[in-house]
Amino acid sequence: SGDQIQYYNSGKTAAHYCIMQLKPKRLFVPRYYCPSTKGAIEKAAAEVGAQVLYYHVNRDLSVDIPAEIELTSDDAILLVNYFGVHRPDIEGWMKTGAKLIIDNCQAFYSEPVIADNVLNFYSFKKDFGTPDGAFVIGSHVQNYNLPQEDGLSKCDYLLGSLVEGTDKWYKRKKEVDEEIASDKLQASIITRMMIKSIDYEDVRNKRVANFNLYEQAFGADNLIKSDPDSVPYLYPLNLGVDIKKKLVEHKIFVPTLWADTLEEQFAGTDEYLLSKNTLFMPIDQRYDEKDIRYIIDVVKQIIA
Repeated sequence: SGDQIQYYNSGKTAAHYCIMQLKPKRLFVPRYYCPSTKGAIEKAAAEVGAQVLYYHVNRDLSVDIPAEIELTSDDAILLVNYFGVHRPDIEGWMKTGAKLIIDNCQAFYSEPVIADNVLNFYSFKKDFGTPDGAFVIGSHVQNYNLPQEDGLSKCDYLLGSLVEGTDKWYKRKKEVDEEIASDKLQASIITRMMIKSIDYEDVRNKRVANFNLYEQAFGADNLIKSDPDSVPYLYPLNLGVDIKKKLVEHKIFVPTLWADTLEEQFAGTDEYLLSKNTLFMPIDQRYDEKDIRYIIDVVKQIIA
């Protein structure tokens, strides 16, 4: 039995069941990608007997699978819509005959591709502060009849953070993240209720407004070119310099995505430069124009 959509507790669980459904012989995965998701993907690939091969990501986020590799319908390519600003050339990859898994966890507003042997997965948790939640969408999505929890035990840090600020509840958030990562479940009952009450249009409009402010300020100098119709998860700003520590002095905290490509074996690669120099600027619906203009001014001061 299958449907066009299945709800899961996390992006990792969603990725796992995409691989279970497509059962490729070879699975191509980008080197520049969330390390814990890579771990989950390697486990799922082992379960279906797929060989995982890592491909190269260029510093403008375009990707190259070596030309000498002949792709067939036994292959699957995991394509990432990075930060919601760079939709991969999905139509081009479809022509190769390979199966596709499209990771839209940072690109909630990107349209899914509904076609045979293409699965798209998305996250609610990342974008909307639900306790858990992700989904897979496609022309046929297998239903694995996973157990479902009520999700109440995963909500304390969300409420605590609202009342007392995120710092106090950060440790608990990490614990919950680990609990979610260790279980393969459907999206919880509470998440399924919460997603019905989100004003998706309002969130989109706020993000687009913030995105446009960043683009006006930095678009010309940013080494990462964003699609003009982007609704990003974060604004990736790469000016070729690492100013994260200086931003922290101004109380602007930007995450490093993803630190594993800063290891020695990546020295000199585009992946290394992406991890080292990309500043992921906050863009979500909690920030208004005043906040974004302040952040822009601080960055301009630092690099002046």
